[in-house]
Amino acid sequence: MRCLWPEIRIALAIQSRRRSKRPDTLPLVVQRNGISETIRVPTAEYPAYLHTPLFPPPAVFWIRKPVRGVFANLDMIHIAGPTFIEASARYPDAQFVGVRSNFSPDDFARTLAKIGFCAAVACVGLGAFTQTPIRKIILGSDEGIGHWVGCWQGEPFNPESGLHAIKVMYEPPTSMIHAFVRLFGQFGAPEYHIVLGQADPAYVASHRWPKMWA
Repeated sequence: MRCLWPEIRIALAIQSRRRSKRPDTLPLVVQRNGISETIRVPTAEYPAYLHTPLFPPPAVFWIRKPVRGVFANLDMIHIAGPTFIEASARYPDAQFVGVRSNFSPDDFARTLAKIGFCAAVACVGLGAFTQTPIRKIILGSDEGIGHWVGCWQGEPFNPESGLHAIKVMYEPPTSMIHAFVRLFGQFGAPEYHIVLGQADPAYVASHRWPKMWA
């Protein structure tokens, strides 16, 4: 998460435990004559973009064989400061003005799986997940992350407002538990779908299972 959104917290002045150590400038990459240099610019002059990975739906819905890794495109949503075009106007002799970003789609997808898993445990309890593969997915011992994590393309469960939102759903016919996660919803970021696996039948039949889904 820190690799993907290192400047977002600063650009948006989001609450931080180390607010006093928050820098007043951010790094902007400027390339002239084939040579790149990093220039520190004031936060108000920094083109802040939200890097948003875009995945296909979880592969469990369209293929039986587990899918290793996850396929991702990267979208850029402008959220604060000047646009890249506006920032480029300050450097008329530059061939490139922007930022560099390195991230792992697999690690980001596992982060989503962890968020969805924690939310589901808070809703239904840990006992529901004794037989699901999601723990191995989160820990990385199972590489089939794309089988269980992807983008949601149906009617939204979480609104495009507020900062972050999570919705946990239970599907009675299959006993599958799903989590729908939207990060930075106020900027129109995508909604992610995490398939957490089938709930343990004995747990579903017990008194510990939430009455709203009984």
